[in-house]
Amino acid sequence: MKSKKTRASQSGARFYNILDRIVLMILVGLVCLFVLYPFLCIIKQSVSGAHGFSFAAYKSIFDKNLHLLKNSVFVAVLSALISTGLAVAVAFSVRFTFKKLRGCLMGILLISMVSPPFIASLAYIQLFGRNGLISKGLLGLSLNPYGWIGVVIMQSLFFTSLNALLLIGMLERIDFSMLQASADLGATRGRTLYKIVLPLIRPSLLICFLLSFIRSMADFGTPIVIGGRFETVATEIYMQIIGYSDLSKSSALNVLLLIPALAGFVLYRYLMRKNDKIFAGNNNKATGAEEDFRLKGMSAVIVYLIAAIFFVTMILEYGSIFLNSFTKNMRGTLTFTTQYFDALLERNMDTFVRSIAYALIVALVGTFVGILLSYYIERRRIRFGNLIDFVVTMPYMLPGSCFGIGYILAFNHEPLKLTGTALIVIANMIFKQMSITTKAVTASFSQISLNIDDAARDLGANKLRVFWDVLLPNLKPAFATGFVNNFTNAMITAGSVIFLITPGQKIAVFTLFDSINTGKYGEASMIATFIIWITVLINVIFYIGFSKERGRKKGVSGIKKSK
Repeated sequence: MKSKKTRASQSGARFYNILDRIVLMILVGLVCLFVLYPFLCIIKQSVSGAHGFSFAAYKSIFDKNLHLLKNSVFVAVLSALISTGLAVAVAFSVRFTFKKLRGCLMGILLISMVSPPFIASLAYIQLFGRNGLISKGLLGLSLNPYGWIGVVIMQSLFFTSLNALLLIGMLERIDFSMLQASADLGATRGRTLYKIVLPLIRPSLLICFLLSFIRSMADFGTPIVIGGRFETVATEIYMQIIGYSDLSKSSALNVLLLIPALAGFVLYRYLMRKNDKIFAGNNNKATGAEEDFRLKGMSAVIVYLIAAIFFVTMILEYGSIFLNSFTKNMRGTLTFTTQYFDALLERNMDTFVRSIAYALIVALVGTFVGILLSYYIERRRIRFGNLIDFVVTMPYMLPGSCFGIGYILAFNHEPLKLTGTALIVIANMIFKQMSITTKAVTASFSQISLNIDDAARDLGANKLRVFWDVLLPNLKPAFATGFVNNFTNAMITAGSVIFLITPGQKIAVFTLFDSINTGKYGEASMIATFIIWITVLINVIFYIGFSKERGRKKGVSGIKKSK
């Protein structure tokens, strides 16, 4: 007969196995309910008519709105090309400059990454509008800032920061001994960049182009604010929902956006795998070579000039936002005022409290769910794990409006009626950015040997115990990345939740959008300033905390300076 201790051990093992399966089923159920189901609802609605199955919505689009698709593609291609070209110059200038200056330039890029999506359009109007600080104040001109040219310029500048950060990450992985060898053989700096560096990062350039193209196709804010009479598919989707409540036509328009987005997503995954193969085993081996490699000659002039234009534009953009937060233009003279700050405290503070509360919930819940998903998909290699990963990644790559309309269709009726509640907004925010957390956790798991799991199980730990006691403490960097990314995007997100916010539950970013649309540029500047500083503060707190944690680990491991 088995001893009581053995029976208790077996009973405990069965309990944890059941609990493990329940957790997995809950995670898969959440992904199916909050990601896959809304997309299926959009496809179904796009082919639904008054009398059942119908392609009437698509016929209406191709008969009357085909020019919108042409406008979207035209602007998206131009914005993607310009932003990718700018990003190359910015990445080269940041990577191949002095360390002290590099930190300053990286700071400007990071600030632009935590900014609301409408801030570029706001700054553009303030600087180059009919009464702009530069166009009217300095040049004495009354320019019309509206139209497709303004849309392309603003999208290009806004997309450049993300593209540049991606390219800088790729440049960090280049073996600089190759560049050193090229210089030793007599090649100029420009020839080295053209013949060695650019071919190595070519897949990354295509990734930048694809990401910018998809983001431009889905961008409704910039064309609405400064597009004037120039309309795109994204703006038509916005008008069909807000103005006409036509879910069938808006769903059909979103399906049209889904086609290039899905094609771009498949190509993106292929290029990312190609990137990993190119840089496999490449750890920037020549540790001193990158400090010796500086741009010189005509290549330096071209790169630094283009990068200088971008960074000066960014400084002007954010400088104008901060300046207009506390000044008022009185007959051509700027005077200090606190009226916008007072208006924010009186009328808009509740939206900031709501935004921060939502962002904290999204950051905590989204990060923990993302860690669990990555554990089962990448560490446990569950069946259909790749399919689940594909579904989780879709919301990040596809238009935000598509995800938002999907939630309206999926959760606007019983038995799961969530529209008008905070839960639907929070769930949308969580699953829109879930893939960032899962990718960060996957990268951390790749650095933790599987032998640790085996050793823990040999010592009697069950699967959940291994995750909680062994793996989770080693995922602090991934948790920090996921938390900061989820918080930041929850504070500045717009496209995916704009159709889910009720008038009584506005968040800060939509108060900003309303202020711009109604011409209250001073109040809009103050709201944008608050959003930027809140997100920057959270980023800095986590960066300092993570740096101290790494310092303590080094101290514990005995890596200390000898006295």
